[in-house]
Parts: sequence; structure tokens; C-alpha cells
Amino acid sequence: MIDHNAANNCTSISYSLFNSSFNTVSFNTADYPFTLNFLVTDGSAYNVLRNNIASTADFIGYMVADPLPGTTTLAQYGPTHHNTFDSNISHTDGPTGTEVKAGIAPAFLGGFVVLNGTFNNAITNNQDWASTGAGFVWAQAVPNAGTPIRVVTYPPALHCNVSASEGGGGPASFNGNTWTGNRYQTIDPCLPAQ
Repeated sequence: MIDHNAANNCTSISYSLFNSSFNTVSFNTADYPFTLNFLVTDGSAYNVLRNNIASTADFIGYMVADPLPGTTTLAQYGPTHHNTFDSNISHTDGPTGTEVKAGIAPAFLGGFVVLNGTFNNAITNNQDWASTGAGFVWAQAVPNAGTPIRVVTYPPALHCNVSASEGGGGPASFNGNTWTGNRYQTIDPCLPAQ
């Protein structure tokens, strides 16, 4: 359990679960990290992130992600799945003008991001305030060797483009990912109404 902690001005990510399962991450705060506040990735499953507050990440507040199909990381750790993000808050995430000009802001940025082929994750009763890109995002990274981060960069946001799937019924079924009861200023147009 990761509970009742405060992270501030992290150089990369405030809280992360890599190849880690059956954890509860609750009642934490995260402010001003360089890339993102909370990350669940690389074979992590059955984790619960609840009642956390994240603010002012340069790119993303909360993200559950898999590497793209065919990568050695995905082959080594397997897919990320069956994680729950419930009753969390994210606000004012987004890149600085310098980061946009330098080409280091990913096109899939937002408040709550479900990235690539990850499946059967529940995004419920969360709230996003004014994040760049969108408050709730379903996206896939698009490789681009011509950028400093080797994926397509922002602007514009590149969302609702998922073709990768590790399970959950495939992209036509949002890979089994669900979004319910969330509050936001903006949401990807492909996601269900809340």
C-alpha cells in the first residue's frame, strides 16, 4: 500500500507501478513532476488508485499504459490490465511553451490517459480540471524517429487512434476499458458520455 504521501517537484514521475500487482495507492498528493504524476505500466495488474490528488504535471496526470506490440518490454513483462482509477483528481496538466517548441510533449497528453493496448481498466468517478489535450484520453503512441522523444508530439493532440490490443475484446470494445461517472471540461470524442 502506498498511502498518505506527498511528492513535489519530481524530476520525472511522482508515483509509478512497474510490473507490480495487487497494490492500493490512496490519499497521496503529487505536484509539479516533469512528465506525469501517476503511472501504472509494464505488466501491472489489479491495482487500485483511489482518492489521490495530482496537479501541474507537464504532460499527464494519471496514465495506465502498455508498450506498443512487438516491443521487447511488452514481451518481457506482459500486458497491463484490470487496474482501477477511482475518485482521483487531476488538474492543470500540460506542457510549457518551451517544451512544445522543443518537441518533447507527447501527442497523447491529458489528465487521465489510457495508452496503447492495455485492457480491462476501470476509470470511475474521477475529476479533471483544465488539462491540455483532454481530461480523459484513449490514445496510442505513434512512433516518429524524427522527434526528440521518438513519438509524434503535441500539437495537435492525437487521441482515439488505438489499434493495439492485448485483450478485452479489441479496439472496437475499447479493449474492455471503461470510463464511468467522471467529471471533466473536455473528453475524447470517442469515449462514452459520462
